[in-house]
Amino acid sequence: MAFNTAVATSSTANTQSDSWKAQGFLNFYLPSQDGKRKKLGAIGLKLAKPNEKALLEWLNEDPSRAQVILSKLVIEYQSAQPADGTGFAL
Repeated sequence: MAFNTAVATSSTANTQSDSWKAQGFLNFYLPSQDGKRKKLGAIGLKLAKPNEKALLEWLNEDPSRAQVILSKLVIEYQSAQPADGTGFAL
């Protein structure tokens, strides 16, 4: 029995959601040794998430508001290495 994969593929493509796509980004930079800045990372903001949507709208009104976020930001480092003695006690 043969299947027409072209039809199945096109109908699947039409029903896919773009909710995974970010509509804006918070980019993070650190100074580089040559006096410029080097990108450390980014956080994608999506309209599909209510809190991120509100933040996107607020930032789109005035992008300089990113400085307000910086003044309230708390950064914490968490190692991915498990600590000794934190495994299951079986």
